[in-house]
Formats: sequence, structure tokens, C-alpha cells
Amino acid sequence: MRLVDNLRKAEKKGAMTIRRGVERAREEWADVERRMRQRMRIYPQKQRTATVGVAAMGLDETAVPETNTVRKPIISVHGQDLKED
Repeated sequence: MRLVDNLRKAEKKGAMTIRRGVERAREEWADVERRMRQRMRIYPQKQRTATVGVAAMGLDETAVPETNTVRKPIISVHGQDLKED
């Protein structure tokens, strides 16, 4: 019976190790995803602040290139994206 008990303990220990590894991988992925979202966030600047920055550099507003692409902000609450609806 002792051999059977040792085998059961070893099996449980292996299963627990695998579960801990999977849980750790999930936590690390959640952290990576959070950091990616943080970098993708758009913090809009007010027009006045942008104009003051351009004036401080000695440039006129026409020297600032404008892009035609529209960037939509990512809106998330507790790490979950909100639907656009």
C-alpha cells in the first residue's frame, strides 16, 4: 500500500505543479495585456496646449503636419473593453 500511496502523492504533486504554472502564465499574460493597453491609450491634448507648445518652439501652426487618420481611443473598465454600441 505504501507504494500506491507514494504514486498517488506524486501524481497530485505533479498536477498541482502544472496548475500553478498555468495560473502563473495567466497572471503574466494579464499583466502583459494591461501594459499593452496602457501604451495604446490615447490621451487627447487640448488645442490651446498644443498651440502653446508650437509657439514655444518658434514654429507656426502650419508647420505641424496633420494626419488624416482617425484614431479611436480604447475605452476599458477594469481591463475589459467597452463595446462601441
